[in-house]
Amino acid sequence: MSTDKSIYFQIPKIEEEGIVVQYDNQPHFYDQLHHHPELQLVYILEGTGDLFIGDSITTFKPGDLFLFGSNQSHILKSDAQFFRNDCEKKSRAVSIFFHETSLGDGFFDISETAIIKKLIERANRGLVFSTDIAEEIGRRMHHLLDTSGFDRFLETLSILHKLAQSKEYAYLAQKSSTHPPDDKDSERINNIINYILNHYQEDIQLETIAEIANYSKTSFCRFFKKRTRKTFTQFLNEVRVAQACKLLRNSDMNISRICYESGFNNVSNFNRQFKRITETTPKNYAQKFEQLSSSPHIIQYNN
Repeated sequence: MSTDKSIYFQIPKIEEEGIVVQYDNQPHFYDQLHHHPELQLVYILEGTGDLFIGDSITTFKPGDLFLFGSNQSHILKSDAQFFRNDCEKKSRAVSIFFHETSLGDGFFDISETAIIKKLIERANRGLVFSTDIAEEIGRRMHHLLDTSGFDRFLETLSILHKLAQSKEYAYLAQKSSTHPPDDKDSERINNIINYILNHYQEDIQLETIAEIANYSKTSFCRFFKKRTRKTFTQFLNEVRVAQACKLLRNSDMNISRICYESGFNNVSNFNRQFKRITETTPKNYAQKFEQLSSSPHIIQYNN
């Protein structure tokens, strides 16, 4: 079990360059709760897993495009298979890091860039963009790896302007967050998340998770509700539904088996929780992804 805290990251060269483009190609993504003052626009090229951001948890897969706000605590935790020594799969992504003031104080206050400032404000809740716009922006982000200087600067502004104009996005977190939790809270949250992701198939008792967080049951419930605006049971159900969604997309299991594989103990409750969280049924969800032919894939660009 990890006991790491929410780690502060300072992106290299951000002060000198203003905008940093980073290409990640590794066995798995960094899986500890962390934050940095720069905003991060990240496009997933390869790899699957769970994204925890702010007060919410969802999944990530190739083709996903996310925007994380300044100092927003987050984890891109790759699926368990990516941590095995014999795994031949990779986790690849391209990211743009920038700070609201790294281009100069007041840069986003002028009329030509004011729309991007609104995007930055929305990013405090974390954003995920639709498949269509993600594909276009992801390709343009990858091309940034072959540019530098003024050309990279202009293209990045063009990308941000395109995203600022788009209405094809959804919020990731329920509440805005511009300040990361303190060290002690971050350590507890990190431990809670890691434990849930490793044990969601089990019957996790409140006493157990409270002990993981070093709280009494009553204090834990208060802490967790204040931090996430959800009860522990609600959050655990969201994790289990997220795992069920991955199985519905990526396996041939029937719905009954997926119910139990994702940690639910009866199909009726599984269907009820799935519809509450996703606003559709497991059957309709599976049919949607079958029609879209959105089985796992790798985004291939030259690099």
